Amino acid sequence: MRTRRVEVPDELFERLQHSRLGKRSAAEQVKIALAIHLFLEGLISMGKAAELAVEPRVDFEGLLSEMGLPVSRYDLADYEQDLRAIAEAERRPQAS
Repeated sequence: MRTRRVEVPDELFERLQHSRLGKRSAAEQVKIALAIHLFLEGLISMGKAAELAVEPRVDFEGLLSEMGLPVSRYDLADYEQDLRAIAEAERRPQAS
């Protein structure tokens, strides 16, 4: 995986020290925070977010739960797809 170095103001690291990520290294804090953001924006999957955060998926999901963040995304498109599937299933003849 290619990497990139970026400058992060000390003020951000100071704030991260007071977060649930505060006991981790600065690099881990930034990776996890970025992975959480990308997941919440719907840009990456839960599995990819955990991978980027270098965390086992179950631990990453646990962290999100502790932070009061959703561990899954279920949007209007998902809901509409489920409604169509239910309607289609109801139209099928029942097997005897």
